[in-house]
Amino acid sequence: MSYVNTLATSILLYLFSLVILIFISRPYLNPLPRFLIKLIPYGLTGLAIYLEYNSGLIDDFPTLLAYTTLVLGYIIGIYSTYYFKLEEYHGRFDTVIDLFVILVAATYGSPNLISLAAMWSAAEIIGWYLIVEGEAHSIEGSLRSSRGYLLTSTLTFEISVFTVILVSILSVMATMASVDIGFLIKPFKTIPSHSEASIYFIPLLIVGFIAKTANIPLHFWLPGAHSAAPSPASAILSGLMTPLGFYGLYRVLKLVDLSSYSMELAMVLAILGFMSVIYGWIQVSAQRDGKKILAYATIATNGYISMVFALYVLNPSNGMENLLGLSILMHAAYKVTLFSEMGLIEASYRTRYIHGIRGLSKTLPLSSMGGLLAVLTLMGAPGTIGFTVKALSVYYIISQALDPARLLILVGFITYMAISAYLAVKYMTIYFSTPHPPFPEEPSEIPRVAQIPVLVLGLSNVYLPIVSIPLLKELADLILLFSMVSPLMLLATVLMYLTVARERGVKH
Repeated sequence: MSYVNTLATSILLYLFSLVILIFISRPYLNPLPRFLIKLIPYGLTGLAIYLEYNSGLIDDFPTLLAYTTLVLGYIIGIYSTYYFKLEEYHGRFDTVIDLFVILVAATYGSPNLISLAAMWSAAEIIGWYLIVEGEAHSIEGSLRSSRGYLLTSTLTFEISVFTVILVSILSVMATMASVDIGFLIKPFKTIPSHSEASIYFIPLLIVGFIAKTANIPLHFWLPGAHSAAPSPASAILSGLMTPLGFYGLYRVLKLVDLSSYSMELAMVLAILGFMSVIYGWIQVSAQRDGKKILAYATIATNGYISMVFALYVLNPSNGMENLLGLSILMHAAYKVTLFSEMGLIEASYRTRYIHGIRGLSKTLPLSSMGGLLAVLTLMGAPGTIGFTVKALSVYYIISQALDPARLLILVGFITYMAISAYLAVKYMTIYFSTPHPPFPEEPSEIPRVAQIPVLVLGLSNVYLPIVSIPLLKELADLILLFSMVSPLMLLATVLMYLTVARERGVKH
């Protein structure tokens, strides 16, 4: 199938997906038929991405991120049906969530510059709309978060993506002595890396993508925006959409030759990443708002991924590319789980302040198991994707000579791992022990059917690296080796839940 035919087919599949989403937005559909029909637009989007991948229009890295978004996003879509009912939102916001997921997945799966810019911009608009609705509905959080998101995250992205286009046009003009914008619709894989960009363009090339990852000093928009949005939107914004910043940087490196500045760029990413790790964890330790805790944890983890990206800049091998993708999967798995669980906590306790919550394993028995697996990933427990990523990160850096950039990255890795493990242990107390201070009212009962999606999301912290092996070929053997203890991790989690959590948990 030619490129034009594949692109036309993909566009038709995306359009069919949107038509079906409009159909399932009708209020007369019961949950089960709705969930089954939801599979169709997700499946059509997945088919479009497969056609692009099979035709060689996109490579392993964006395909991995696109399919991860679809799989986790479908579960979030199911969860959102119950969440919006529990929180008494009016309208079919679960359909908006599905649209958001499909647009983010389509952004990762975009085969050319023009579709990347269009899909990403559309996803930004939907994200902004959900933040606005969250501000209007919630009694907690800022009322200015949507403006910060729009002016910082969205605007800086537009600056960077159009700088990429401008640099590409100038490069084509220099080599062909004419203006040819046909490259905007050419597949990424067929566009050779353009000649070196002027040093004056480099800040504009990367600023929007660094802002999207919320690295210091462009982090200030994220905590308010991600905590103001409804929890399903927070899960997508934090776990699935902020990695678009890393994907944007990945595309910049493929389209523009920055090899002359690789050490400088790596140092910038390493320094910003290290600062983000320190700042993010300091803020986590000072927060009592559960969604703010998770939002600042996003800054810290994206700082860690920035340091992995710095390693990739220094050594752009297939193995490092796989490790970068696996690091993003780790962030996605634990973050979508905990943000989704936080939505149920808020619905049950009618507050986001979790400092006094204990015995959550009795209040939310099924979702707590998923939450525990996510916290164990953050801790880096063997058998979880967190352990696999952290072990491979250390392995890759100590297997090479330690220059100043790599030494800084190693220190940053160790700092992130140590502090994240400590804070994960502290976070786990919400599942155990007796409440202090006690809440004045009994928590509301949450239907178990609403907790099941969070449990399934939690399981992704174990199964996600295994099912991703076909797109992580360079790390396949090591992933299988580290995953051999995954069944033991699941057993240990169940035993911990049945003994420590269930016995010590006290319902308020």
